[in-house]
Amino acid sequence: MAEQINLCSKGPRPQQGVILHHHHGFGPIQEVGVKEAIWITPGLLIAQNVWLASHGRPSWVLSSPPTLWLDELDQSLTGRRILTVTAETILSWHRLPSGLGQRPWSQLAAGRVSGLPAARRTLADLQHDLRTAPAQSLIRIQTHLPDIHEEWRVIIDKDRIAASSGYCLHEGENSRTITTVFDGAVFNPRHRRIAEDCALQATEGQSPAPISVDLAFLRGSDRPLVLEGNPVWCAAPYAYGSQGMVSFLKAVAACRTNPVDPYQPDPWMLREFGGRFRSSWGPVQPNQTMVMP
Repeated sequence: MAEQINLCSKGPRPQQGVILHHHHGFGPIQEVGVKEAIWITPGLLIAQNVWLASHGRPSWVLSSPPTLWLDELDQSLTGRRILTVTAETILSWHRLPSGLGQRPWSQLAAGRVSGLPAARRTLADLQHDLRTAPAQSLIRIQTHLPDIHEEWRVIIDKDRIAASSGYCLHEGENSRTITTVFDGAVFNPRHRRIAEDCALQATEGQSPAPISVDLAFLRGSDRPLVLEGNPVWCAAPYAYGSQGMVSFLKAVAACRTNPVDPYQPDPWMLREFGGRFRSSWGPVQPNQTMVMP
């Protein structure tokens, strides 16, 4: 599902409002204004851009943090070793590099593909799952963090906090039970400011692109650790409050209206999603946008 967001003014006095155009994602989006923001999954963005290219039309360019942003953070901010290398490199290994443990987490560094969901794997398991991966696909491997308790999301735009919210609680290291903010999870209120300060520290001097930073507090600890940094245009909104949601939408809009460090899809993402709208590569049809009230 893709969302097209338009920040506009209504009434006799200028106010902030949102006109939301909803698209089901089963076919390409025919028309989007040059000043309209786009909230979309990476897979749908890839499919859309391949479809646009098939009609000789320009791609949608959206800001994205660098793929190696997380790898380049100081380990004091991440609490673990993080290594991103090509699939070709991993297939040549005889053992895992030191500091990763025997079953580190592994996943595609920039996106998600069905053939490699985020999971803990031995080297043998990882090499098995990478047998048909594109040689230059970037794979992120990282040490397992034990006993995560709270997870928070912080949206950074123009080096400032745009929005923040806790989003899930883990019951315990040996439990798969997770309570989300939508299920009524209650978070330590002191952790908001701490998470925001850590996210600002992690993004200081980095890419000017808006970024969604996910952080974790281990059980019994008040020191957050950075889990991920993702594009804002594909980040789920959480309990940001009314003003936080406005700031979140502005960050989404900035990714298109003022693009920096444009998103570059991984070869594996291109292979999996690039042909999604292949049956629609005929003549362009009239706009099928559905406007939500």
